Amino acid sequence: MGLIIGLFAFIGYATPIWIIALQAVAFGYVSSLQYTSMNTLVYADLDERDTSMGSSIASTMQQMSMSFGVAVASLVTAVFVPDRFRATPLEMMSGIHRAFVVLGLLTVVSTLIFRTLRAEDGVNVSRHLPVTNDSLAVAGATSHAH
Repeated sequence: MGLIIGLFAFIGYATPIWIIALQAVAFGYVSSLQYTSMNTLVYADLDERDTSMGSSIASTMQQMSMSFGVAVASLVTAVFVPDRFRATPLEMMSGIHRAFVVLGLLTVVSTLIFRTLRAEDGVNVSRHLPVTNDSLAVAGATSHAH
């Protein structure tokens, strides 16, 4: 997602509309995929009795993250376009391009949180068998037999 956000920095006066539309569609697709995956993980390991509370917490966190995202994007843009009332169109576009690069990098860095996921997280919805030492030993034994 960070790469797609960063690619918006390359949009200029001469960029064909179809490229802008393609980037927007790609951004929407990846955003949708990310939200669907994250929302699935939220409910994957909840008991049925905890689903309502989990839904409330997930919805609140999603709204807060979007609000913080808009705030950070505004602040980053304000850093690169400090005098928006007197900036020329070229200065404005240059500042926005820099903001897209920084926001793309921040998005890439934010994905580090997913490194905290364990192999067994979400196993209830993935239909994959959990990875255990026993299953690794069985897989190793069957691969050596062939």
